[in-house]
Amino acid sequence: MQYLTYSGIGILIIVVQVLVSRFLSIAGVSPDFLLIFLVWLTIREGQFVGEIAGFVLGLLLDVMSSSMLGAHVLSKTVACFCVGYFFDRERIDQNIRNWPFLLLTLLAAIINNGLYYFLITIGSAMSFADFAFRYGAVGALYTVFIAIFPLLYWSRKRTY
Repeated sequence: MQYLTYSGIGILIIVVQVLVSRFLSIAGVSPDFLLIFLVWLTIREGQFVGEIAGFVLGLLLDVMSSSMLGAHVLSKTVACFCVGYFFDRERIDQNIRNWPFLLLTLLAAIINNGLYYFLITIGSAMSFADFAFRYGAVGALYTVFIAIFPLLYWSRKRTY
């Protein structure tokens, strides 16, 4: 039942990502709401669940956004794989409620954007370094900035 809830939230976030993120874009750079959710899920449930969710939700995002099929799948799965190494069952709440969540989101965003834009720029006239800096680095910082808001919400919730 818990994984069905995660699936529903993931699908809802993909719809928001596809429909709303263009209105939040600044100079063509938009935040990655799905990546924030995947980092949270990986910290909370572990590496394997994060990888599976990254694969399935990345595939769904590829289909819904009509981008290059497999680019989001690979980049989100690899990002969740790397974040999964920092999973610690005894420190789940501390990692979600404090600065490690932002650092892991930054790590995942750099890996995700670097891999995604590498796949997108193959055969393009624009160099990978230009594209990665213009969209990848700035997009990673924008995603971390947006991740501050759920972090503030989770840090204010009481644990009983």
